Amino acid sequence: MEAKASPLLCRAKRKDGSRCRAVATTSGLCLAHDPMLEAKRQAARSAGGHNKAKSVRLGKLVPPRLVPVFDRLEQAMQQVHQGEIDPRVAQALASLAGAMVRVLTSGELEERLRRLESKLEERNVQ
Repeated sequence: MEAKASPLLCRAKRKDGSRCRAVATTSGLCLAHDPMLEAKRQAARSAGGHNKAKSVRLGKLVPPRLVPVFDRLEQAMQQVHQGEIDPRVAQALASLAGAMVRVLTSGELEERLRRLESKLEERNVQ
């Protein structure tokens, strides 16, 4: 026996067949499921995060090579929230991304160390 749905929650079903747990608008559907709000969703996606202080600072801190990794993880997080992918898939992506970050960080540190050692050798030769 299925429990009676709350009128405050979206009445749509997610791709996995479970009920959406987002708060519903007056249409009975949430922002993500209401087809009448597609333009609003698109505008929100376009505007989201532009020029926010945290986003700008993060963009300056993240090496350019890692930006696509961050973007993919952010996309996976949204897909998990919307029920489009299994959380285990996102967890695997996060694990792989963590390994990539460690490898890239290690390589960057190695390069910095080589440059410092080279400068030190130049000073010792002079």
